[in-house]
Amino acid sequence: MRDVKRFQLCERFQRRKRFQRRKRFQLRTGALIGVIAAVMTFAAPTVTWAQADDSATAEEEEAPDEVAARLNEEGRALVQKAEYYKALEKFREALQHFPLSNAIFNIGSMLYTLKQYEEAFPYVEQTLKAPLSTEQRDIVQKHRDHILEALKHSHTATTIRSNPPGARVSVNGKAMPFVAPVMVLIPYGTADVTLEADGFQSQTIVIKASPEQPPKKSYAARLEREEPYAGVALFCPAGSDIFIDGEMRGFELVRIRLLAGPHVARCGKTARTPAFERKLEVAKGRANTFDYSKDTE
Repeated sequence: MRDVKRFQLCERFQRRKRFQRRKRFQLRTGALIGVIAAVMTFAAPTVTWAQADDSATAEEEEAPDEVAARLNEEGRALVQKAEYYKALEKFREALQHFPLSNAIFNIGSMLYTLKQYEEAFPYVEQTLKAPLSTEQRDIVQKHRDHILEALKHSHTATTIRSNPPGARVSVNGKAMPFVAPVMVLIPYGTADVTLEADGFQSQTIVIKASPEQPPKKSYAARLEREEPYAGVALFCPAGSDIFIDGEMRGFELVRIRLLAGPHVARCGKTARTPAFERKLEVAKGRANTFDYSKDTE
C-alpha cells in the first residue's frame, strides 16, 4: 500500500499544478470578461427584460471526467479505511464514466492487493502506457514484475496485435478489458486468443506455451472485412415471376446474393394463385432459404 500512496501523492501534486495554472487563466479571463461587461453595460440602451429566477436554474450536470475524478477520490478514501472491495467498485464505476489512467491503476492496485493477479495484470500493464513520472513508472513496473513472478508457474505473457488496431481480445473466451495492441497473460497449455472488430471477421490464434517452450513475444492477426452479402434462395409458386425490392429477378426459383437486412419479395400472379408479397430478413452466416411455392395468398 506504500507504493499506492506514493503514486497517489505524485498524481495529486501534478493535478494541483494543473489546477493552479487553470485558476490563473480563469482569473485573467474573468477580469477581461468583467471589463467587457462594464463596457457593454455603459454603451447599451436601457431595456427591461424579464429575468429568470437564478434559484430556479438547475445545476449543470457533471462532465464525465468530473464524475470519474469524484468517484476515484471516493475510492481513495475507502482505501484509507482498508475497505478494498468497496474501493474497487468505486474505481470500476469511475472507469465506466471516463478512462482516467489513475483509476485504471487503482483498479489494478486493488486487485493486486486482493491477490487477484490475473485480473490485475491488464490494468497494471495498461497504466504503463500512460504519461507517468519516473517515480510513478517505477511503482507500476514493480507491481507488474511482482504479478509475473507470482504467476510464473502457471502463466506467461505475450503481446497481441491486430490489423486494424483496436480489436477486442479474449483469451479462452474471457474478454480482456483493453483492446489490441495489448499484452495478455497466457495460461500454460493451449490457449485460444480471439480478436473481434465491428465490420470484420473474427479470428482466433491458437497459442501453445509451457515453461520450457514459452510463446513468441508477440502475435499479429490481420482481420478480413466482413462480407456484407449473404446467399438467398427464394421459391415462388410454379409459373410466377419473382421481384425483389421492386426489381425483376427471375421465375419460380431465384438464387441470389443480397445485402444482409430486410428485403421485400413479390411472387407474381399465376393461373392458380394471386400475386403476393413477403418480407425477407436476410442474415449473414447462415443459409437464407425462403420457400413460398405452396403459398396461395
